[in-house]
Amino acid sequence: MNIPCRFAFIFIAALSNITHADNAKNPLQYLPRELEIELALAAGPEPIRKEASVYIFGKSGYEKVRDGKNGFTCFVNRDGHQNGDRALRPTCWDPEGSATIVPVMLRVGELIAQGKSAADIKKDVDSGFDSKRFRSPQKAGIAYMLKGDVVFDEKLQQISKTLFPGHYMFYAPGVSNKDLGVDQKAINPSLPFVYDGYSGGARTAYIIVHASESTGHIH
Repeated sequence: MNIPCRFAFIFIAALSNITHADNAKNPLQYLPRELEIELALAAGPEPIRKEASVYIFGKSGYEKVRDGKNGFTCFVNRDGHQNGDRALRPTCWDPEGSATIVPVMLRVGELIAQGKSAADIKKDVDSGFDSKRFRSPQKAGIAYMLKGDVVFDEKLQQISKTLFPGHYMFYAPGVSNKDLGVDQKAINPSLPFVYDGYSGGARTAYIIVHASESTGHIH
């Protein structure tokens, strides 16, 4: 299946069709507990799900609901909500990502729950990197997003659509699309490309590779 180029632009632009007005009206989204857990685990392939650590989002931010045994960490990432981006991003990070990127995302979730502004969150994350409280991945690794970027319909209490298809994310701090020979203005979604739009910017950048349709289903 060919994915239209516009999907790549939606992702890189942080899903700009979701407005800041929507975010101000309803800044936090709480999913039913079992749905959040199911969605978080569906981000990863079957072999890692049973022994991965799992977090869910609550009034104080992310809360661990299961200790894992394989070093993987799964939760529904909300980084971007502080910017008016309403997408939910179920993600499973490998041990390297669990040790480096996950602490950043958990802190962002905590600050989002506190109602902090995007500027305040950026300042906090930047300070964390400057003080060595946060660090970029030190070696190659992978974060799975096999469910893609999705939207939760609060009235229907279910996932209503997919904004960006399932994909793999390889840690690439400091790497740019130019390094990959990719034209930022004309990204071909069939090729790998760099995304550095999460909190931390280039320090938490990923190389994005599309997954096949069959890998993104909940089993």
